[in-house]
Amino acid sequence: MGFSLHNKPQSSSTIEYEQWLRNAGFNKYEAAAYLTLLKEGFTDANLLSKRSKIPTGKIYAVLDNLENMGFVEVQHSRPKKYRAIEANLAFENFFMRKENEMQRELSTLRKTVDDLKKALSHYNIQEEREKYFWSAAMGDEEVMKMIKNVYHEAKNEICVVVPGNIRSMESNQFKNMFASMFHDTLLPLVKKGIKIRMIDPNPTLSEALREWHNSAEDEVLIQNLSEHLEVKALDTPNRFILIDLDLVILEINDPLSVDKIFGMIKIYDRELSNELHVKFEEFWQKGKNQLSYNYSY
Repeated sequence: MGFSLHNKPQSSSTIEYEQWLRNAGFNKYEAAAYLTLLKEGFTDANLLSKRSKIPTGKIYAVLDNLENMGFVEVQHSRPKKYRAIEANLAFENFFMRKENEMQRELSTLRKTVDDLKKALSHYNIQEEREKYFWSAAMGDEEVMKMIKNVYHEAKNEICVVVPGNIRSMESNQFKNMFASMFHDTLLPLVKKGIKIRMIDPNPTLSEALREWHNSAEDEVLIQNLSEHLEVKALDTPNRFILIDLDLVILEINDPLSVDKIFGMIKIYDRELSNELHVKFEEFWQKGKNQLSYNYSY
């Protein structure tokens, strides 16, 4: 939508237009000068300075900026005359330039990040020695953030005993929550070849996975999912997540409601992880396979 000060809606105002321009990256003088030029047509710098109330000492720098941004044309006469480029054209070109700049910046950042990951990866290689470190998250938002972050730390395998509060959710509520977690966190891990094993007494998780699997069209992704994501049913009071061989996530139950999680503790402790892996394998052997996929290829 273009700017028009002559036919502006009664509910809008110059102040609103200026704020929109500021949101687009203009400073207050650039916004005032461009809006004044749209209203006045073409004019010289001195008259524009008076009409827009921009100090004379700043008006030429402002106009140079607007020209460089693609919003003003200059007539190189004496004195110079300035004309606002029509808003629809100017802003469309402005957006395309910004989009291209951001793509170049992202491409450069991607290369820099990849170089840094390679250059600094040796700092992740630690000697075989006892390690112990913990951190905590409290509240639903922080807990979900922690879960997603620790999943991305995985290099080989994730073992999950699904938290007990999941069982208290309505089926549709759980499916909505899981859909976001599945697409944002689990699928990228499956694509990387990371093994995920889950023990869950609630059939809703398996149902949601089967629904997605049977409706998906990417055969390679479907095959990866079948090979790398397993779910078994077993009702157990134990609740924990294991990331590879040294990271453990334990839940803290809400003392006021047994169906809710109050927080989670993230622990780097290889000895504890080993003990819980033994327990997980016991559960896994007892669990009943929850996933059976219908293949159409």
